[in-house]
Amino acid sequence: MKKILIIILISLSFYNCKKEFENNNNVTADAAYQAPLAYPGIILGMTKDFAINSYNEIVRGPGLTAHELGNIGTYITEPELERGGIALTSENSSITILFNHLHKNRGIAEKILENIDGLHFDDPLKKVAYKAYAKFFKAITTGYMAQYWEKVTEKNDPDNQANYIDRMTALQNSVDLLGNAIADLNNNPGAEDFINNLVSYEFSFKDVLLAFKARYEIELGNYQAAYDDANAVDLTKRSVWSYDGGAIKNPIYNIAIYSTQKRYKPIDSLGLLNTQTPELGDKRNEFYLEYITNASYPDAHYQIDDPKGFWDTDDKPIPVYLPGEMILIKAEAKARMNQLSDAVSLIDDIRTKTAAQDVFGVGAELSAWTGNATNQQDVLDEIYKNYAIELYMQGQRWPIHRRFYPNYLDNVDWNTVDVYSLERVNNFYPYPYQERASNPNTPPDPAY
Repeated sequence: MKKILIIILISLSFYNCKKEFENNNNVTADAAYQAPLAYPGIILGMTKDFAINSYNEIVRGPGLTAHELGNIGTYITEPELERGGIALTSENSSITILFNHLHKNRGIAEKILENIDGLHFDDPLKKVAYKAYAKFFKAITTGYMAQYWEKVTEKNDPDNQANYIDRMTALQNSVDLLGNAIADLNNNPGAEDFINNLVSYEFSFKDVLLAFKARYEIELGNYQAAYDDANAVDLTKRSVWSYDGGAIKNPIYNIAIYSTQKRYKPIDSLGLLNTQTPELGDKRNEFYLEYITNASYPDAHYQIDDPKGFWDTDDKPIPVYLPGEMILIKAEAKARMNQLSDAVSLIDDIRTKTAAQDVFGVGAELSAWTGNATNQQDVLDEIYKNYAIELYMQGQRWPIHRRFYPNYLDNVDWNTVDVYSLERVNNFYPYPYQERASNPNTPPDPAY
């Protein structure tokens, strides 16, 4: 009976698609949040919906915006994202889907937080674990929104009247939620196991919390805090979004790359240009890309390759975060605090790392950096280059590029520029047309 209940609740979580993600007439869905035995199913449903539907859009839209990915089809959505700038409209379906799915996932987390305190669980540590995981999901869904939009809804609203807050305030809210979740686990030994044993076959919840907190702290400019959080992550442990190759397939393999309606593929050299192009012998190139010769994609504006890495089979797990990101966050923090020798040492840790030294097999296997170690901008440029390579197709290149080069698009003439030569083509996304039509609090769209 318990297994049946869990399956039902996973289905409810997957197919509740209304903007506020709650059907007040659906007594079963509402009642589920009052049933302690339902919470494993709610948690699994929220996790799997994110890992399949939200994650696909996190890779697709931002990947095209940052020219990691190139359009190969004749649809409207991908070419708009690839061109970006003033050509990108609020009716773009990828932007709408990303916006809606992140709100859907956050809505489930908010419902957990609204209801769980009044419930009795057979083991009090379960309540701690599920509540901490809901805080985590609210934090990361808000965090992804803040990476892609200039302003973010503060919380879901059933009447679609949600208020918007500045993205940096939203990121601080995410940091606070993650910090609270870490404290919950630290104060309740054993609670973490109820998440680790539920959501994936490889998951280290406390390390995941620290990793995302480090990601948001560096974006906020809290450099020492970012360094400390990243330094506390155990880089020998893997945490993954898991897929079974059946009902739950790797979304990039199944939907975006190898489907019968292929719409985009990786760009050669990981989409990097000029001095950012991966060096000869960088093993990360061959880890992530399968080079294609004489590919016939008449609508492509780039040399196109096939993906490898984490997307070449339908049951391949996708990292929740990569260890290399933590090393690079530490390097960036040190560089921005002008502790350049420490930053260069961490750059070399990334450059010389072998596949065998990385739990996901991502290793450049290069020699130490030979650039100007006393020039802060040169050091930061090398850090960005390694972010762009190490975190390929993780939805992070676009926000990281904006952080490193905030004025990159300031002088672009959109009427004459070759957009396919740009490293990114937007600062932020416009708000979906449907959101503007129904929520009077929707902010003005960014210029580009």
